[in-house]
Amino acid sequence: MKKPRTLKSKKGQKPVRLERRVRVTFFIVAGTKEEIQAVDDVYGYLDSQYLLEDNEQEVPVTGFTHSAIPRPVPLPYPPILGESVFIGHWWHTAKKGEKIPRQERVVLFIIDLLAIAEEWRVDEYIANLKTKIFDIYARRGSPQKEIWIAKQDIYRYV
Repeated sequence: MKKPRTLKSKKGQKPVRLERRVRVTFFIVAGTKEEIQAVDDVYGYLDSQYLLEDNEQEVPVTGFTHSAIPRPVPLPYPPILGESVFIGHWWHTAKKGEKIPRQERVVLFIIDLLAIAEEWRVDEYIANLKTKIFDIYARRGSPQKEIWIAKQDIYRYV
């Protein structure tokens, strides 16, 4: 890995180093008991990656952040009720062309990965993560049709 660049600072201040990282973000649904259990499993999976040896990690997580994971609300309940930090809004187009609004409780995950020269490996890590999330939701009885994951380069000032 390339040595971080040191930036000059004003007299008396600490030098600032610039590090390149990769940030991965995604929202996953957390509206039902099964989906909330799946979110807990995703959290556990990411947490466990750090504890593994480098050659055993499927996703080399250097840290991650997530919004609050809602707790199940007893049925019957309206679609959006109970503790939730984020509400996802999207539209479904019916066969007749009618646009139907949808809302769902979601949890945001933000993961930081080291930037590496073999960028294709980072893409593989993200593909593995997406597959793992699909597997977790299916195992919990709530298979998902799609999960959007975004990747971006970030620069951290240390």
